[in-house]
Amino acid sequence: MGSLVATTAGQPDFSKPLIFDLSNTKPNKTIDIGRNATGASVAPFGSVLQLNAYHPIHGIILAAPYEQFDKFRYYDPSYVRLYRTQMLRMLNDGEKGFGIRISDCQPVVSISHQTMDTAVITFSTTGGAGAHCVLTVHDDGSFSQTIKLTNNTQQPVAVGYALDLRVSVHRASYGQLTEGGPVPLPDCENRLFINEDETVFNVSNRLLDANLVGRLFVNNRPSTLDGLREDVAQGVLPKASTNQQCSILESGSTISLVAWFKLAPGLRYDSPAPSKAPLHNAVLDGVDTIWNSASTAKSYLIRRNVDYILGNCSIPVSYEEVGMITDHVALPLGWNRDNYWQWSLLLKTRPNLDTLMTSVRRENYRRAIDSTLKGHLRWVFRRAERPHGFWHRSYIISGKAKDGPTFQLDQQCYPFLELSDYYEEFPEDTGFVKALLQEPAVAEVLELIVSKQDQRTGLFPTDETPGDDAVDHPFHFSSHVLLWYTLCRMVTVFRALGTPRGLDLDRLQLLASTLRTASLEHFIREDKKSGEMRIAYLVDGQDQKTFYHDANDIPTVFAVDWKFLTAEREIEAWRNTMEFAISKNNKLGYSAGGPFAGLGSVHSNGPWPLGYFQELLYAQRSGNQEARKDAARRILGSMQWDGTFGEALDVHSGATTSKAWFSWPGSMIAASLIEHGIDL
Repeated sequence: MGSLVATTAGQPDFSKPLIFDLSNTKPNKTIDIGRNATGASVAPFGSVLQLNAYHPIHGIILAAPYEQFDKFRYYDPSYVRLYRTQMLRMLNDGEKGFGIRISDCQPVVSISHQTMDTAVITFSTTGGAGAHCVLTVHDDGSFSQTIKLTNNTQQPVAVGYALDLRVSVHRASYGQLTEGGPVPLPDCENRLFINEDETVFNVSNRLLDANLVGRLFVNNRPSTLDGLREDVAQGVLPKASTNQQCSILESGSTISLVAWFKLAPGLRYDSPAPSKAPLHNAVLDGVDTIWNSASTAKSYLIRRNVDYILGNCSIPVSYEEVGMITDHVALPLGWNRDNYWQWSLLLKTRPNLDTLMTSVRRENYRRAIDSTLKGHLRWVFRRAERPHGFWHRSYIISGKAKDGPTFQLDQQCYPFLELSDYYEEFPEDTGFVKALLQEPAVAEVLELIVSKQDQRTGLFPTDETPGDDAVDHPFHFSSHVLLWYTLCRMVTVFRALGTPRGLDLDRLQLLASTLRTASLEHFIREDKKSGEMRIAYLVDGQDQKTFYHDANDIPTVFAVDWKFLTAEREIEAWRNTMEFAISKNNKLGYSAGGPFAGLGSVHSNGPWPLGYFQELLYAQRSGNQEARKDAARRILGSMQWDGTFGEALDVHSGATTSKAWFSWPGSMIAASLIEHGIDL
């Protein structure tokens, strides 16, 4: 597998830890865990490269061993790309983060993701001590490193360690390649405080109104922070580290080190810290006691993407509301489009938990999924701001709209699909659904969409494509498929539960019918070069059209399954379009020239896992087993070592070249494995 390094002959056993020899192969991504709005990204020996938490004003705040984004470079795409790779470059260069640092480590490490909130690392020191490191995000939003060092030799062994606090507390950048309007970034002023008995530290950024509090435990007792001095810096604290400590371990003896951290809003310099080391959540018997069929790639891909959504991308912002972000590193914002497919994977996972999981943690996951499914519906219909009437391009997780008044047609549809999907899955929960139907957003957004219909063509304009790129022509095909499907689904819900005041049910049903008719008339066009009838990507409603297909245009691949296209002429045009999409003829969208060739996007060069997903689904529907196997090969080959996928890939190696943290593609692939029973 191109990106999965710890392999044996054939397919690896995913129930076992993945082994890395860092002297020749380094992980291409951090170890990511999370729970209840706190996430951690960790390097191979357990040091922390990012700790993130929710702030009610700023959204996502970080504690990280690197500087805050340069607020004067939001419109510099090359800098935005470079900043996103900060942690990847640290991994590649062997740089360590903050937290406990063990001296003189052997280069071989084993890494196991057990659940959404727990990972286990094992390694050895050059002197012969074995290290067992458990990383845990706790239910209260705190994070701990628990490292147990054991002398496995017959001779005394010296082990060295220190607590490194060279860290900066600052806000996530929210920098975009297609910047829609920066959110003003607070300056940094990080001040390190130490309590009176020198066992608790606090790094506070008063300009952000946030702090990182922590404590070091040695053999379950608070340890004095020898050598740590109070300091202040306009960024990373340059000298914040305890003195190097050395313990002599006799044969068979152990020492336990625990670093506890909590990143939170506010400036409480006397923030409470636990008096005893917190217990970790690791299951010592291994992941196969938690997950059924844990050895298979299919199980690994599903569970790791579910873990990433629940642990790192689902952010409780109140007791009942849960926001979702597309990733916790590169672009930790809410996007209705990405969030729907993440949410949809959770919906498809829930009834399959008995098959996927053993009883050890099954109910924990069921509760987390239930909370997220309902919580995100409340978030999008009640909390997400709509200063211009419609849902914005993206959101800070607090619900504040980011970007200017850019209208993306497809993003207006996804919250309604969430609601109709929820009602279909839980028809007994009518009280919850009825309450959401009375929210102002339902009638207001639907009426606004209706008002935008072009009276001459019957089509609906959009400012941008699902790739967040400006349109050359105002009418975009896959957005029309999605809008039609959304209207049909919502009409069904309204007929069952009642139509909100201000909406005309018959009018909506008629609108769906006329929308489909107009779309078929204007988008199915002849390609003069090939003589084929194909579906245009964009049209102006007159003579101008664009033939192109993009990895972001997911509704097109569903157009037949959703019954938008039904007649043979329509389905033939769809087949021609899909065959064009996954060929060299799609010059701007298809990346050729290597074993990982595939559908991509003008947004980021190279094939995309989202494109592989489209190929997989198209091949499955067409009954083309060779094409299905080849799409599955590329999916497995481009899967990152932790079971997730990036945005864009190298066509030769399958390695991620853009956005190593990106939940959307893994969500779609995992959901298809569940829903369609596809094997890899």
